[in-house]
Amino acid sequence: MKPLFAEAKIELLVKESRSLADLKETMKRMKEGAGEILIIDSISHVWENFLEAFKQKVHRNSLQFQDWGIIKPSWKTEFSDPFVNDPYHIIMCGRAGYEYENEINPDTQRREIYKSGVKMKVEGETAYEPDILVLMEQFEEVIGKDKKIWNEATIIKDRSTLTHGKTFKMPTYKDFAPAIEVMLENPLPRDVVMTPEQNAGILFRTEEEKGEWRRERDKWIEEIDGLLIRIAPGAVGKDKQLKLDLLDKIFGTTSETAIREFMPDQLKEGYKQLIEEAVARNLAEYVERPDGSKGFKVAMKQNGANEEDKKVTKK
Repeated sequence: MKPLFAEAKIELLVKESRSLADLKETMKRMKEGAGEILIIDSISHVWENFLEAFKQKVHRNSLQFQDWGIIKPSWKTEFSDPFVNDPYHIIMCGRAGYEYENEINPDTQRREIYKSGVKMKVEGETAYEPDILVLMEQFEEVIGKDKKIWNEATIIKDRSTLTHGKTFKMPTYKDFAPAIEVMLENPLPRDVVMTPEQNAGILFRTEEEKGEWRRERDKWIEEIDGLLIRIAPGAVGKDKQLKLDLLDKIFGTTSETAIREFMPDQLKEGYKQLIEEAVARNLAEYVERPDGSKGFKVAMKQNGANEEDKKVTKK
């Protein structure tokens, strides 16, 4: 494709890789402004590499039924969700393959497999994520010594509905233009530097890694709970309201269930912001550790209510 882009005076950056880890990094850079249009050719190669990476991760030569409970959500999180939500344009090619079904032959009474349709060789839902889905087919016609070959594009899906269901013989841009032009945007390009190919196996979480993730999450939730208790030890009244105010300000919610759904890094950052907010409200102060280093250890001050209690006690 390089000559086509050079002729049109459009800068083309190329990354030769079949790794989803690389594609994920590329999509991240696109989101940050590295380019305006991302072309993936072919997503089938990335999907196949993703499956192989999983098999290597679990040290098996084949997939088992329960594996799909990890593979499909991982693919959705790492590719499908950014594909749908990222603010730039994507043209994605994929290889076509047949769909198969089976039924009982009424004559032989034996179960037979037959071709029931065509699908993209990728995770089952991926082909239906784009705004426009096109099936490209090649046809041949032989009449005597004459042989004709042509391509046809059938619009399987068009979110704008302007070309949905139509078929174009030897299509050009003008055939797709009505649908494309209503969805055009203008993101700003920036320079980008590509990195060496990464291993897609790093995208999977084993059960051990999931356990570590949960332990890290629980650790920061306990740290947050402990900090709130030191700031406002009471379970009712002003102390309870203070805790709720702090949680809502930092996390945007007072629900314990919702907070437990935050990532460990988000909880860690929330813990830091809680300390800063406590210091800003004069409920805490920063102190140095015995070794002279600075950290997040705080020396709690008495809040107004406790000071009043002391005065009453003295009287």
